[in-house]
Amino acid sequence: MKREYVQLAHTFNRAKHGIGGYYWSEKLDGGRAIWDGGVTRGLPKASVPWANTAKDERYKVAPIATGLWSRYGNVIHAPDWWLDSLPNLPLDGELYFKGHRQELMSIIKDIVPGPGWHKVKYYVFDAVPIDTWLEPGIIDNPNCKIRILEHAKNFYNLYAQKVQHVPSSAGFEARLRYLEQQAKSEVWLLHKQTRLPMQTDAAEQMVESEGNRITSEGGEGLIVRAPHAFYECYRTHALLKVKKRDDAEGTVIGYITGRATDKGSKLLGMMGALILRLDNGKRMELSGFTDEERTLNNPTWAKEHPETECPSDVSALAFPRGTKVTFKYRGKTKDGIPQEAAYWRRRDE
Repeated sequence: MKREYVQLAHTFNRAKHGIGGYYWSEKLDGGRAIWDGGVTRGLPKASVPWANTAKDERYKVAPIATGLWSRYGNVIHAPDWWLDSLPNLPLDGELYFKGHRQELMSIIKDIVPGPGWHKVKYYVFDAVPIDTWLEPGIIDNPNCKIRILEHAKNFYNLYAQKVQHVPSSAGFEARLRYLEQQAKSEVWLLHKQTRLPMQTDAAEQMVESEGNRITSEGGEGLIVRAPHAFYECYRTHALLKVKKRDDAEGTVIGYITGRATDKGSKLLGMMGALILRLDNGKRMELSGFTDEERTLNNPTWAKEHPETECPSDVSALAFPRGTKVTFKYRGKTKDGIPQEAAYWRRRDE
């Protein structure tokens, strides 16, 4: 059965989702992290049945697990003093500090923990039922390919004598109570959850109001959670993200050709991305096009030169150089480059 490594959210749709009585919290733009209760801390990563070892041959020294895992099953190399502050309860949350995400990611992705970890907090928003997290299944996405087998639970239980367990039958409110009973520290914090009104219109009004406030302060948006929903390692409609997307314009100055991927060669011979010049002078690549919009005037050259910037005589028929396009995005890097950008329309449309 196909599954995900962690529980993932769908996007909130007013026409589809009734959110009266749900809990809302701020959506943090950090690094997702699962704490396994510390059971694998100090074990070779290769021995852990839920570890993603696909690219570990690049390491000169075999990685050692810390008990803290990324959303793609990789070890997060937090320092010992930081890990010592976490409880013996499996957790799901976000590594975060207010500032620039690029700096955060450089800290938490380093295999040698640096002084930057003094800034990093673990904002916990859920307690993880191990029976659910280690449910047998196949995780198959571009960043994580793991087959979790039945023996994963036996492996966990072998090292988990002192770890507390949250039953898989516990709904979100019940799991929240587990978290409230835990002793907090300067490292891990219980992410604030606020109950929405039961009436749908009032709940939507609160979500819109709080979402506008958070985004006006530079935040990313909201997450809303169904109060009685089980924790599932799938993308679920019981967990919804409410994110505001800004729009901006750029001028087409070039093109990147498509490439073959592990899902096929669909974009070979086509445009993979536009190259834009933004109003601030920055350059960025933009995708999100239909096959028709990706058509180039010289597909043969593009097929022979995958993932390459096109010369001046190769262009996209739908987007000649100099075309103004509008795109949607969420937030910017510290260098002023829009993030999560996707094409919306030509300026003349």
